Amino acid sequence: MRNETPASRIVPSGRRLPIGPKVTMAAGGLVLLLAIFMALAIGIVIGLHRGERDLIDREIPYVNAVGAAAFNAKSVANDQRGFLLSGDRGFIQRADQHAAAARAAFAEAASTASSPDQRHTIDQARSDFERWMRAAQSEFVSYQAGDRQAAISGSLGADRAIRKSYEQSLTTAQALGARSIQSTGGSVEAASWRSVRILAVCFLVALAIAFGLAFWLVRSIALPVSRLVSILSSRMPS
Repeated sequence: MRNETPASRIVPSGRRLPIGPKVTMAAGGLVLLLAIFMALAIGIVIGLHRGERDLIDREIPYVNAVGAAAFNAKSVANDQRGFLLSGDRGFIQRADQHAAAARAAFAEAASTASSPDQRHTIDQARSDFERWMRAAQSEFVSYQAGDRQAAISGSLGADRAIRKSYEQSLTTAQALGARSIQSTGGSVEAASWRSVRILAVCFLVALAIAFGLAFWLVRSIALPVSRLVSILSSRMPS
């Protein structure tokens, strides 16, 4: 029976994969894992950026546009009252300017609406505002034709109900926009914290794998080589 020396036990057999390819495979696996983590991090950043862009490009402009529409529509109502009380045609000119600004704000709000409810509410407000504008212009004509009492009565009756309708729609639109901003902002914040946790876990996993690979390399290369050197040193003549 052939005696097996200690040195022969630490020499890899021909059936085993050489240490070089093992190291290459392990290092390649670690690089692949890091690439996956990097792709995950990029995807997370893109998702957060998309949420922030939705907030900046749609939600906030919608609320601002609704606010501008409400402000200018209210200014038209003030111009209407000023004219009916004083007969000063300067109020009609200012009413036309404020009406143009209100229409531009309505158009911007409709283009930036992010939900069917937002779009429907602002469309309803715009429709009621246009109805009220036609009524107000009719009052201006009646007043200038000498029928002052009919113009004032109209502004305090059915026309006032139309104005209250679009004002209520604008209030609803502002509430919808505020809730949407709160929801989107909360989603972005939650996604941000979730991303931090995911990336932290990925970092710890990669660190653990790196330490494991280093430990495996020490066991697979450094220790056997150290034993082999010790054996060979012990066999050399002093």
